[in-house]
Amino acid sequence: MRYQLKVPSSYRSLLRGCLMIIIIIFVIESLIINTVLLYYIWSAIAILSDFSTSGRTLIDTLATYKTFQNIVFSGKDQGFRKFIDNTIGRLYIENDITAYCMSDELYKEKRIEHLPVTISRIGFDVSSSGEVMAILRQMQSQKSKPWARLVVDIGANDGLMSSNSFNFIQMGWSAILVEPQNSQLDLARRNHIGLTNQHQDQRVQYVQAVISDHDGQERLYLSPDIVAMESRVVSNELLNDHSIITVTSLSVKTFALKYKVPKYFGILSIDTEGMDAK
Repeated sequence: MRYQLKVPSSYRSLLRGCLMIIIIIFVIESLIINTVLLYYIWSAIAILSDFSTSGRTLIDTLATYKTFQNIVFSGKDQGFRKFIDNTIGRLYIENDITAYCMSDELYKEKRIEHLPVTISRIGFDVSSSGEVMAILRQMQSQKSKPWARLVVDIGANDGLMSSNSFNFIQMGWSAILVEPQNSQLDLARRNHIGLTNQHQDQRVQYVQAVISDHDGQERLYLSPDIVAMESRVVSNELLNDHSIITVTSLSVKTFALKYKVPKYFGILSIDTEGMDAK
């Protein structure tokens, strides 16, 4: 016996209506996109034609167009400076002397000539607001550098985006990255492949924990926004929230002893979403 599913006519009409609406929206969007593309193509053709017949330079030709004038005005109103600051302004040249001068060994031993010769590399400051460049300038201005070449990065996240430790790890510094989310620590390990064993003295450690005022456990709210990265330690009233996990908590004293943090080290970076001061 064969059964045939009968769809009520009202449902069929509704289905046809939905399909028609989807088709109409698709056609309208295609027309809009094609119109915009054609507009820019014809604009480009007009500019090239004007440039080839006017005898003016390309910049002078572009300057006669309102859109270009608006772009230039926005650029002159801090736009160009901010663009340069966040691109070319973040570039630096790294070589053995740059990295070696970050410690006091050079000044004690007076043996620049014994440094191994390597090809210099161009680095890019990946920190949020150019902190790495500021730190480098400050360190290089110091006459004495008694600190260990170590970065302690609390709230390290993926170890790359807006990181204050990534560039120094590139330079051969040791680092202790503290991050309560295991998924982000795994990303950090992958982001540091090829950077963490440059010489026998370099040690990069990954610690899944939060640093607080006690040893034990803390509740951590996991932000759904992986770009904003605003996960944070929370109080008791949010205990039942499904976005909260339990993580290991280390006091400063326990952390320093367990991971052998020296008294004088180069950089302490803290980004703990509300717990920074504490």
